[in-house]
Amino acid sequence: MQSHKAVLAVIGLSLLSSAVCAQQPRAITNDPPPNPKIPSQNLETIIDSDGSRLMGMLLLASGAEMHPTVILLHGFPGYEQNMDLAQALRRDGWNVLAVHYRGTWGSEGTFTFTHCMQDVGAMLTYVSKPANAAKFRIDMRKIVVIGHSMGGFLAAAAMAQHSEFSAGVIITEGSPLNDGPGYFGRESDPSDYAPLAGTSPAALEREAKANSEVWNFGALAAKISPRPVLVLSANDGLRASNEALKTALTRAGSPVTYLHMDTDHGFSDHRIMLESAILEWLNKTVR
Repeated sequence: MQSHKAVLAVIGLSLLSSAVCAQQPRAITNDPPPNPKIPSQNLETIIDSDGSRLMGMLLLASGAEMHPTVILLHGFPGYEQNMDLAQALRRDGWNVLAVHYRGTWGSEGTFTFTHCMQDVGAMLTYVSKPANAAKFRIDMRKIVVIGHSMGGFLAAAAMAQHSEFSAGVIITEGSPLNDGPGYFGRESDPSDYAPLAGTSPAALEREAKANSEVWNFGALAAKISPRPVLVLSANDGLRASNEALKTALTRAGSPVTYLHMDTDHGFSDHRIMLESAILEWLNKTVR
C-alpha cells in the first residue's frame, strides 16, 4: 500500500511540475480587467489578538462575487513577506490577509511561537466574523492558510487547531522542533531578533522543548487529516524536515502534493515557478 501511494505521489509531482512548466496561470502575467464599481483594494488592517494590536494588510479582489480567501503567514522574523505571491493570488480572484504577529514589525506584544499561533487564530476570527465576511465578500467554504518557513509550521499548526481552513500550503516549513539550530542554535542569525520584541534564543528554545509532544509532525498531521496540503521544499537544509512532514501527513490520510525546487530558502530565483505551482494547485484542489 505504501509503495502504491509513493508511486501516485511521484506521478502527481510529475504532473504538477509539467503543468507549471508548460503554462503559467494567467494571473502571473496579466492584470484582471478593471472593475470601477467594485475594484481591488489594499486595506490597512489592525486586528486585536488578546489585547495586542496586530498590523497588516487585507488585499481585496475585485468583483461582487464571494471570493476564496488566503491567510498568508510570513516566516521568522519576516524579512521575506511574499507579497508578490499575495498580489498574484489577488489577481487570480483571492482575498489575501497578511498580518505581522505579536512582537514583530510594529505589532504590539511579546513574540513567542505560542503567541504566533494564537495570532493566526485571531486572523481567522477576523475574516470569519459575519459582518467582515459580508463586507469583504469572503467565501467561508474556501479559507486557505499559506505559510513560509516558520509560517509553514504555523500553517500546519493552524490547520490542526482550526477546522475552518479547507486546505494549506507549506513553503519550506521550518519547525522549532526539527529545525531548532536556525532559531536558537549555532545557525541562528542575530539580525533575526532585531524586529522581535521580548524574546531571546534561550526563551524560544525552552518553549519549543516544552511543546514537543503537541508540535511534532505526527500530532499535527493527525488533526489536519483528511484536508489537502501542498508542501514545497528547497535547497536550504530543510528538505528532510519537509519530507518528514509529507510522510506524516500521508500516513494520517491527507492528500499531499510535494514539490521540490532547486533554489534557496526564499525561492529567490524561482518566484514565478513558486507562484505558478501554488495557483495551479489551489485552482485544482480548492476551487
